[in-house]
Amino acid sequence: MQKLTNAKILIVDDIPSNVLMLENILANAGYTDVQTTTDPLIVRALHERERFDLILLDIRMPKLDGFGVMRQLKELQTPEDEDYLPILVLTAQGDAQTRSRALRAGAKDFVTKPIEMEEVLSRASNMLEVRLLYNQKWQQNEILEQKVRDRTQMLRETNLQIVRYLGRAAEYRDTETGMHVIRMRYLSSGAFQQSEMSLML
Repeated sequence: MQKLTNAKILIVDDIPSNVLMLENILANAGYTDVQTTTDPLIVRALHERERFDLILLDIRMPKLDGFGVMRQLKELQTPEDEDYLPILVLTAQGDAQTRSRALRAGAKDFVTKPIEMEEVLSRASNMLEVRLLYNQKWQQNEILEQKVRDRTQMLRETNLQIVRYLGRAAEYRDTETGMHVIRMRYLSSGAFQQSEMSLML
């Protein structure tokens, strides 16, 4: 499994001092792949290219607020992101309405301003653990599905080969061989169907 400190992280805040502080906090904790921006309008393009494991996102920003950014990010969701859009909201607003709206928009947790180092690190670590488990689960599902596809193809090819052999045997005219062909066709057909059913279970 990927180390948490190797995760791709994006910091989005229109105030450069906040960005610098968060960047330093993460760097000092050992995170090695941290990108930043003060322009919320480019977040969608950045995430489309990088597929970040965690986005620290300010809510109050000019041009496009955090809610608008989350709407754009939802449009980019892949099956891998379907259940877990990796957004940690930065907000000075502690009211229930703002938090509820952020959760509906796709946020998974909050960091309250003024920012404290321990709070940022603990919440980021918790979110990254969940995110990386989702990634691992998705990768394992892809591997299993490919194995099923390969096995199914192999069974089809084997069955086709059996049919060819049976076709050659059917060229013989004697009754004994004809009955043998019928028995083999029945057995091979049943075995193939049973194998395909076992793959679906």
